[in-house]
Amino acid sequence: MHIDLPRDPDSVCSVTTGTGRLEGRQTDEVVRFLGIPYAKAPMGHARFRPPEKPEHWAGVRSADCFASIAPQLLDPGFYPGDPDAMPSRPMSEDCLYLNVWTPGSPGPHPVLVWLHGGSQLIGGTSRPVYNGSMFARAGITCVTVGYRLGAFGFLELGEQLGTEHVDSGNCALRDQLAALEWIRDNIAGFGGDPARITLGGESAGGKNVAALMAAPAAQGLFHAAIVISGGADTVSSRVEAEAVTQRFIDIAGLPVSQLLDASMEQILTWQAMFLRSGIRKLPFRPVYGGDFLPQSPLSAIKDGRGASVPLLIGTSRDESLPAVQALIAEEPWRRDQLSHLDPETLTAIDMRLRSAYPELTWREGRVRLLSAEEYGLPSVRLADAHASAGNPTWMYRHDRGVTTGPFAGFAPHVSDLNWVWGHSPCSEELCEVDDLHVTVCGFVREKRASWDPYGVPDRRTALFGTSRSVIEDPSRDIRSLFEDFT
Repeated sequence: MHIDLPRDPDSVCSVTTGTGRLEGRQTDEVVRFLGIPYAKAPMGHARFRPPEKPEHWAGVRSADCFASIAPQLLDPGFYPGDPDAMPSRPMSEDCLYLNVWTPGSPGPHPVLVWLHGGSQLIGGTSRPVYNGSMFARAGITCVTVGYRLGAFGFLELGEQLGTEHVDSGNCALRDQLAALEWIRDNIAGFGGDPARITLGGESAGGKNVAALMAAPAAQGLFHAAIVISGGADTVSSRVEAEAVTQRFIDIAGLPVSQLLDASMEQILTWQAMFLRSGIRKLPFRPVYGGDFLPQSPLSAIKDGRGASVPLLIGTSRDESLPAVQALIAEEPWRRDQLSHLDPETLTAIDMRLRSAYPELTWREGRVRLLSAEEYGLPSVRLADAHASAGNPTWMYRHDRGVTTGPFAGFAPHVSDLNWVWGHSPCSEELCEVDDLHVTVCGFVREKRASWDPYGVPDRRTALFGTSRSVIEDPSRDIRSLFEDFT
């Protein structure tokens, strides 16, 4: 470790990186450095282009506060007063920064690099749940990465703006790649081990992890992966991405070249109009069919061209409950509710569900179908492909119901994050044996989980409820409803 540590347990400390010296802070056994630039600001001529190497600075740069978050619309949360909503923060296109929490003890320590979620539209590393102190206390160097979102990170503009903007639909993934390269080159100075890097993420972040598993340029930059509420299905072909971009331009109602000079606020206004236009759910996605992602991530992993790394993959039992709770009454399936299938297909699958499970209410049935369509089945397909290619894989499902709010008793989307990051209160016995934070820490250290690996056809899965159990193929029944349709 090359951190200059103070004697005072709550004081400043410093480290030298390849671009200059940083001054962070130590509190007890945790050392943190916040707002570290890993690339130049993607502004002006750099908008919609790959990230560039960060500039050097003279003297000592303070790293004691978070940087601005990427441009985004306000997150209303799942319900008024939702504590899991992204808090309002200063935002800027100058958003390519990362944060490090590391143990105060000598390294080298295993490293967890985390990509935040938010539908590729919202979120940031300053969200309170992503405080990495608990990982540092467990002997792990934790890094959280900010990256471009929405139109700034996923509009495919090569067809309209020329070769300098080819593959701009993957600017967000290229940001993440640049962060991984910075971490490889600098993390030893923070006490981290560049040979033991685990790349993890939840929701959109988990989907980005899956995409990076298939990206040739990312091979060797991480040595294990964690995909939570993700999968590898939520991507676009180049043709699909160009159609999304054209729709965005049509809604903006101006020549495409003016996107380069438009203000951040204008682009966000057009983005809001675009999202209200009835387009399918999660329209901003990684793009395959170019140099960065030559083929779809799932195909690459099936073919053995993905990263041959240990994988921990998980979902929550009631992922889509918030979306269903927002419905006032039963209504026909809509395209903007679905991530992968069309409304006609889901209507046919819904009929199968009602025939097989007549006791379910329409809300209960819709939660099961939406959770499977967006999260559950993509996760199973990714686990199947990765394990069948000969890579060690472990799957879990988070079944612990939240205790307060309108979702009390259920385990909806993001309900596992506080458990994963070590912020949920639990009994001493549960924390020691069955806690998700303990599981994730063990995986980062050992590249394995404590139950038998996942494989086909058994699909062994750990269920985290009031206790932990391991069962075979818990998705079998719901998966059978989708057969012949996917």
